Amino acid sequence: MTPSDLFVIEDYRQVYEAVALPVLIIDHASWRILAVNEAALNQYGYERDEFVGLPVLEVRPPEGRDEARQVMSELPHGFWKTTAVRHCRKDGSLFTADVWSRDTVVDGRPVRIATIHEVTERVQIQRELQQAQKMEVVGRLAGGVAHDFNNALTAIIAGSHLLLEQFRDDPEARTDLEAILESADRAALLTRHLLAFSRQQVMRVETHPLAEVVERSVGLLERVLEDHIELRTRIDPGTWPVRVDAVQLEQVIINMAVNAQDAMPGGGTLVLATENIHVSRQDASREPAVPAGDYAVLTVSDTGTGMDEITRARVFEPFFTTKPPPEGTGLGLSMAYGIVRQSGGYITVDSAPGAGTTFRIFLPRAGGTSAEATSIAEAAPPEDRTVLVVDGDDGVRRSTCRVLERLGYTVISTASAEGALTMMHGSRKVPDLLVTALSLPAMGGGDLADRLEASIPGLRVLFLSGYELEGDDDIRDVAAGRRLLQKPFSVESLIEAVRQVFASPVVDDDREQS
Repeated sequence: MTPSDLFVIEDYRQVYEAVALPVLIIDHASWRILAVNEAALNQYGYERDEFVGLPVLEVRPPEGRDEARQVMSELPHGFWKTTAVRHCRKDGSLFTADVWSRDTVVDGRPVRIATIHEVTERVQIQRELQQAQKMEVVGRLAGGVAHDFNNALTAIIAGSHLLLEQFRDDPEARTDLEAILESADRAALLTRHLLAFSRQQVMRVETHPLAEVVERSVGLLERVLEDHIELRTRIDPGTWPVRVDAVQLEQVIINMAVNAQDAMPGGGTLVLATENIHVSRQDASREPAVPAGDYAVLTVSDTGTGMDEITRARVFEPFFTTKPPPEGTGLGLSMAYGIVRQSGGYITVDSAPGAGTTFRIFLPRAGGTSAEATSIAEAAPPEDRTVLVVDGDDGVRRSTCRVLERLGYTVISTASAEGALTMMHGSRKVPDLLVTALSLPAMGGGDLADRLEASIPGLRVLFLSGYELEGDDDIRDVAAGRRLLQKPFSVESLIEAVRQVFASPVVDDDREQS
């Protein structure tokens, strides 16, 4: 540009230089930048003599210039605002901006004055909010699906157990029924996977054989890992049981396996192995990360690129990642570390550049194996007691009643809280136990329990819930004389819950409500 083309009007320079936001003054005919303020130089990274005379489309990324040219040519004269527009700095980095533009005439020359406001952070926050809202909707949908699905599974599982008792001397029938129960258990696990995916889930700690959890993960990994990854296993079926949330441990395994796959872009081998290890006091002094004790150990090793000492020291830090955005969030291994530690376990890493990586997860040996299942035939006969069952799902209500009747209880049932209150009004049958779904139409199970406890001293309550529980076990103590059992439940779980609720003390009517 010649000196006569430069747009330097001293009377106005102090005004737009004082503006905190970047200001571009653009020639309306050539679409070249005539003047900029100091804020614009700082925002875009140009020197003033580089910026002045530059085509204004240069501040847009190459892929967006054709669209920008069309928009600029079609905009009417006057004042307007464009939002969330991508702009490009001198070094090629991008940012998002809102642009206020106004056409005016200075000394007879048509110009466009554009004020730039970077909103990159705001747009990112909006996207994160939209994603959070989307996931909240998915979570609610998943919860609703899980509730109905768990009701169906409860009826299937209870009915299958009843038939197992009936056909206990028929090997062929037992084989078929056990297959149904196995499928129902897998379906229940899938429901929990859905809940774990859609929302943050409270740990549900149970005793599990570590080998079985890893075996289930292998089935999932075969669908997740790419063809160039060879998956090998050395799973000892005699590996000690551990107290873990099985779903979350499976997520740890899958997360670490996918992380290993990323470290083997050209292909390689992933090995999952389990073993029993006793860490002595002498071992613990050499490896202070793991205290002395008995552990079931899961090893996840790969033949990938490995890590240097600095990376290895930071591998479990939240948001630390060696992957470029948006590939890596730096949350995968930190979440794995948190889940393992919350389970009372320890995780170690051994790696070197070019030598692959080995993670070892030490989980404390459980105090014993899982509780032995109690069948209906083995359950101790109850005293002469009456149970009121209230559940809006016909299948759950019928199967629960059948189990309780087979146990020897006198059972009365209804589908709603209103029906239960009507049934109890003037009835000679006073229940010793209320078994009710928490979710009921019109009046919830909690309100029903409060109403009945006010008129029936010593009433015990067992709540049934189709949602994830806010606690560690399937059967939870929620108050004196009250328990909560999660659907889908087995006959054994129902028997145990009833046993626990009758074994617990009940506070009189004047008790303080918790």
